[in-house]
Amino acid sequence: MVKGDAGAVLEYFQKKKEDNSSFFYSIQHDKDDMITNIFWADDRSISDYNLFGDVVCFDTTYKNNDYDRPFAPFVGVNHHKQTVVFGAALLYDETTESFKWLFETFLGAMSGRQPKTILTDQCAAMANAIVKVFPETKHRLCIWHIYLNAAKNLSRVFHGPGQFAMDFGKCVYDHEEEEDWLLAWSDMLNKHKLAENKWLKNLFEVKEKWAMVYGRHTFTGDMVSIQFSESMNSILKRYLKCSFNLLTFFKHYERVLDDRRYKELVADFGMMHTSPVLVACVEML
Repeated sequence: MVKGDAGAVLEYFQKKKEDNSSFFYSIQHDKDDMITNIFWADDRSISDYNLFGDVVCFDTTYKNNDYDRPFAPFVGVNHHKQTVVFGAALLYDETTESFKWLFETFLGAMSGRQPKTILTDQCAAMANAIVKVFPETKHRLCIWHIYLNAAKNLSRVFHGPGQFAMDFGKCVYDHEEEEDWLLAWSDMLNKHKLAENKWLKNLFEVKEKWAMVYGRHTFTGDMVSIQFSESMNSILKRYLKCSFNLLTFFKHYERVLDDRRYKELVADFGMMHTSPVLVACVEML
């Protein structure tokens, strides 16, 4: 942090707490009493988690400013399938220790209620922390990130003429029985001569976390990806600039929340004053 950041952030949080006693924040310090990790959630975010917190998408791919530190929002969807934010963090690093502190702090803010499902990218440190802090939660991997990594690690075949992407997609989404899925995976490896590929071997080790055949009975709120975190990141980029200091960052982040909540209000109004239109004239509908 630059000089003055720490005092400004602390003053900002204390003022928010004075205005609303339900506002939650926690700051972790290192052995030299320097700020490392920060988590905060206002009363509306905590209330939204009580309503919609069965499925949480957690993503750290957005770097918010010149410090190049991960900004980590906890995101879900509301009853209109709109993005809703349960809390956010600024992290010093992406280690198991930092994630463990963050998840424990998040649980403390949410009265100890664990989500049914958490969706993340393929990060070993994150997975280790989830096992320790959320033992009752199903951990699913983001399909979108897996496709991105497949295109990166298997670029030769992924974009080639051999239809690997189609075969891979079938292994992700298709098949009702595990036996059929294992056979399809083996056929894919043999067809594209990838039996010894290290990345695919590692992906196979965590197949229960991403292949749909293993996740059909896991409630995900109709989400198989952290797409809502990704859309949240694209929203943030419209509000935030690299040149912002920390205090300015918090102020603009408030604007993000206000605008998201206004969209929910508009959707609620529309729902109360209109009737649903059937997609087809079927008596059963």
